Amino acid sequence: MQISKIRPFIQVLFFIIFLWTFISGQTQFWMIFVFLSIIFAGIFGRYYCGFICPINTIIHPIQVLKDKAGFSSKNIPNFLKSEKPRLLLMLLFILGLGITVNAMINGSRFPLPIIIISIGVLTTLLFNENSWHRYLCPWGFLLGITGHFSKYGLNVNEKCISCKICENVCPAEAVKVENKQNAEIFKKHCLLCLKCELKCPTNAITYKKL
Repeated sequence: MQISKIRPFIQVLFFIIFLWTFISGQTQFWMIFVFLSIIFAGIFGRYYCGFICPINTIIHPIQVLKDKAGFSSKNIPNFLKSEKPRLLLMLLFILGLGITVNAMINGSRFPLPIIIISIGVLTTLLFNENSWHRYLCPWGFLLGITGHFSKYGLNVNEKCISCKICENVCPAEAVKVENKQNAEIFKKHCLLCLKCELKCPTNAITYKKL
C-alpha cells in the first residue's frame, strides 16, 4: 500500500498527540519535535509538513469544503509575496518563539501554536491553503531552508507525460511543468504531502534518494 493512502490516518494520529501536549501543558515536547524535524528535513525533506503539521491537518479540510461549496479561492496579494512583509512576519514569529521559550522556562504558557494555527485558518478562509504553505507559514520558512539540502525527496522519472496534474494538485506550488518536459519538483517548497504521487496517472513520481 502506498504511504500516501494512509497519510490521513498518520496526520490524525499526530494531531491527537499535538492536542495532548498542548492541553497537558507539555508543549515543550512538541517544540523539540518540531526543531528536530527542521534538522532532519536536511536529509529526508519536509515530511513534517506533509504528515505531522497540525496546521496542515486543519486547513486542508477547510480548503476542500470551500471548493465543494463553490467558494472561489483568491490568490494572496502580491505585496505579501514580497520579501519585506514576509521578513516582518518572520521577525514577529521569532519574537513569539522567544516569548514561548521564556514562558516554558518559567513554567507558564504562551499560546504561540494556537496563534499560528488561527492565522493559517484565516489565510485559508480569505485566500487559499497554497498561500499559507508557500508564503506565510513561519515553520515552512525554516523547513524550506534545510529542506533545500535534503538527500531524499520526490523524483520524477521517464514515465512523465507532462500532463500537469501534479502541478495542479500541489498545495505549495512546488511543481512546475514547462515546454512538455518532465515535471520538476522543488524540494525546498515540497511538503511531501504525496498528492502528486497519488494522482500521477503513470506512476512517474516516487520518493527516493536524489
